[in-house]
Amino acid sequence: MQVPAARQQRKSLSRQVMESIERMIWEQDLRPGDPLPTEAQIAGELMVSKSSVREAVKMLEALGVVEIRRGLCTVISASPEQGYMNVMLSHLYLNDGSAEELQVFRRTIETAYTALAIDAASESDLAAIQKALETFREKYQAHTLEASDDIAFHNQILLATHNAFLISLGSALNELFSETIAVSINLNPQIAMSDHEEICRAVLCRDKDAAFAAICKSAEQWAAAFKIQKPPQEA
Repeated sequence: MQVPAARQQRKSLSRQVMESIERMIWEQDLRPGDPLPTEAQIAGELMVSKSSVREAVKMLEALGVVEIRRGLCTVISASPEQGYMNVMLSHLYLNDGSAEELQVFRRTIETAYTALAIDAASESDLAAIQKALETFREKYQAHTLEASDDIAFHNQILLATHNAFLISLGSALNELFSETIAVSINLNPQIAMSDHEEICRAVLCRDKDAAFAAICKSAEQWAAAFKIQKPPQEA
């Protein structure tokens, strides 16, 4: 089914307005609790309708960047950094990049945080990673493996980095792609099991080269699942 051109244009305009408001927040150095300019002010500055501004602000509210206080004003949320991360991830999800580009992106992020985990992990971190793999294996053997089991394993590696920014970004990315992770492990659970064993073994041995090789192989399998799950572009 073809999406009407007017609807596509409105959606595109709303996203453009949303991005312009994001820039406005950064440029004006607005802090948590600070009021956003009024709809009329934003509409006048961007030369768009108030309805377009209203729709963009609602999108920012849904992403956690702002809080709409009914009858009062719109203010920057208490945790705007998480909101901006959500905005970044939403743009990523809506991006029309190829499966190959996405594979490179995820591989880059995952190898970076895994390498840091190898350097920073304590013995208790390594034990927790191994425990997460054991749970993954139990679910695999019981034929009840889910995306959440995959995510739990990778999140345990993220925690071993002891880096709040990487933990937040990596966890959000894992959740964002949970559907395609599910497709991947359902298509080839045996390969998923093998890939996770290799990644775990590399981390436990603090072998960055082996970790990189295992992650590359896993990312290739996942990217294929993303290509299957993502609907084709409609004419």
